[in-house]
Amino acid sequence: MSAFTMSALSRSTAVLSLLAPLSLSFSALAADGIEVAVAPVTVLSEVKVTAEKDGSSTAPSVADARAQIEKTPGGVDLVDAEAFENRYAVSFKDTLRDVPGVFAQARFGEEVRLSIRGSGLGRSAHLRGVYLLEDGLPVSRADGFGDFQEIDPLTTRYLEVYKGANALRYGSSTLGGAINVVTPTGRTAGQTWLLRLDGGSNDTYREHLAYAKDYGDVDVYAAFTNSQSDGYRDQQRSDNQRFSGNIGYRITPAVESRFYLNFNEIDQELPGALSLNDALNNPRSVAPTANSFNTKRDPTTLRLANKTSIKFGGGQLDVGVYYWDRRLFHPVTGVVVDQRGDFYGSFAQWNGEGQLFGLRNEVTLGSNAALQHNNAKVFANSGGQRGAISGDATEEAGSYDLYGENRLWVRENLSLIIGAQGLVTTRDYTDRRNAAESAERSYKAFNPKLGLLWAVDDHTQVFGNVSTSYEAPDYGALNQTTAIIAGGAALGTGGFVPLDAQRALAVEIGTRGEWQRLAWNLSYYHANVDKELLLRANTPTTAVQFNADETVHQGVEAGLAIRLLSDSLTAGDKLTFHQTYTWNEFSFDHDATYGNARLAGVPEHYYQAQLRYEHPLGFFVEPGVEAANHNYVDYANTQTAPGYAIWNLSTGVTLPHGLSLFFDARNLFDRGYVGSVSTTTNFQAVSNKNLFLPGEGRLFFGGLRWAFG
Repeated sequence: MSAFTMSALSRSTAVLSLLAPLSLSFSALAADGIEVAVAPVTVLSEVKVTAEKDGSSTAPSVADARAQIEKTPGGVDLVDAEAFENRYAVSFKDTLRDVPGVFAQARFGEEVRLSIRGSGLGRSAHLRGVYLLEDGLPVSRADGFGDFQEIDPLTTRYLEVYKGANALRYGSSTLGGAINVVTPTGRTAGQTWLLRLDGGSNDTYREHLAYAKDYGDVDVYAAFTNSQSDGYRDQQRSDNQRFSGNIGYRITPAVESRFYLNFNEIDQELPGALSLNDALNNPRSVAPTANSFNTKRDPTTLRLANKTSIKFGGGQLDVGVYYWDRRLFHPVTGVVVDQRGDFYGSFAQWNGEGQLFGLRNEVTLGSNAALQHNNAKVFANSGGQRGAISGDATEEAGSYDLYGENRLWVRENLSLIIGAQGLVTTRDYTDRRNAAESAERSYKAFNPKLGLLWAVDDHTQVFGNVSTSYEAPDYGALNQTTAIIAGGAALGTGGFVPLDAQRALAVEIGTRGEWQRLAWNLSYYHANVDKELLLRANTPTTAVQFNADETVHQGVEAGLAIRLLSDSLTAGDKLTFHQTYTWNEFSFDHDATYGNARLAGVPEHYYQAQLRYEHPLGFFVEPGVEAANHNYVDYANTQTAPGYAIWNLSTGVTLPHGLSLFFDARNLFDRGYVGSVSTTTNFQAVSNKNLFLPGEGRLFFGGLRWAFG
């Protein structure tokens, strides 16, 4: 483990700040209320319930988690792992496929471009603008940066998706919201042993073994995943190993403490972006310098964490601590980024139910404290190895927030939700080679929220909310003096780039529910964004990330499922049509340079649909389509990546004794298309036009899943 030093705060102050959330105690409100629940919108009249080993655990069942998330007066989704366990799922593009409003496009390997409501347009790689958690414990670091590859989709029980300010449930203040990945335990896994073998195109192999056991007061879950692939493109080989485990101890029927251990060793080559012509017609090729510089990204991470849940007084108190140790070896064009650091923190959250003014009332109160320390070095790239050192710095960040949300049932079927968050986040950069480059900065925010949730009947909800969001720039935006620009040349501007935090005011209305054979999920939102953090590529004399003046984000997130055949009308055959549509209208607002031009990076229209047939003997077949219109590459709107439509097919069968087989065919007609882009100011004015990331061609995968014990 790396040593931790602080330049701005003493060690004792840091420890006290981390302990502060754990010292919170909240008065419990005790009373019985009337439960108003809406059936899941991702299924229709029949809900499949998976038996869990022990209902006395403090962990909720999937059905309870769904009922809880649907108390949110805004766009939310819960994805049960059953939705993708019989498919070849390797990233959020696969696991979040059926969630409207989520744009997740594979860049290469397991890396995706993820955007929710236009979040993270200022970062074409990795994660910004969405708060990522696993079991309620942060994966996103204190400065807002996150890594998808630290999440193994095969150790997912369900995913919670809170869009926009609806993520106040976890104290998030980002424009995109939050994603919480919940993993199995020895009490909730549903089986003792799970063996999975996948394989397919590009010499892809994946082996997964999981063990889950409830020993009474103690339960254990442990899973190991090994995967290798040559990748669709040259210079895209990956070799990854992951371990995920937890041990729970039930101290009393109302108190449970759980310890987590995660380890990830990722070896991922990077083929880079291409010209538009190559992306469409020669998609397996690589960027001109990818091979000579052996571009790759190899993070190694270790997580230790504890979460303790205590039920009392009509509610539950969750407290926890976590520690991540992280190493990164990252050869790119011209330089090698070499980092070693850690980030850690604590949280406390109370959820209680009682009465206020004689009315049913629920309250959530919470606090997060996170610290980040990173030793960041930069070397010349000598064939993918470290050459002469060119940068040596320490990056420290802190993030501290308090939040609360109160839900008051002013009528039996109408609840008023009031919430707020206070946030302080800091950045402290020490350049050990050039003291003049050192800098520090802090950001503060207060984010209120007001919402209404109307349960029209037992199966239909109407909702609306008004909220604010706030995002401070991360180190990738602030510290561009050592940024990878123009073949590794530094800007030489000294200190931090002068960037403001991004703020937004958003309004949302929508509905979700089901009626007979229909189920729906529909939201419209409009956000006025101030100082949005945007990205421009291939600009060697200016900062890569910059603040826009005023921008507008608005859109529609629509999901619709129709059961065409019901087993109540047939001999058990089922036929379901499921579709999601996302309208993204993101634009400048009377900008001095770009007027009302559209923001680049995400297509305006994005559509997915699947027609699923299920036979009573356990066989299923599911053809599907994914389509998007053109995607602007530059803010001047002079160049687009063309729209596309690709067809996929999944099929499988469930056999006796917990055995199932599946087969996936992707991009059946081998359509050449652009999946993601890097953005710039004016495409016609830049010399390097390699800004396009090709989508993958025709691929085939198959697998075996055996759950037993």
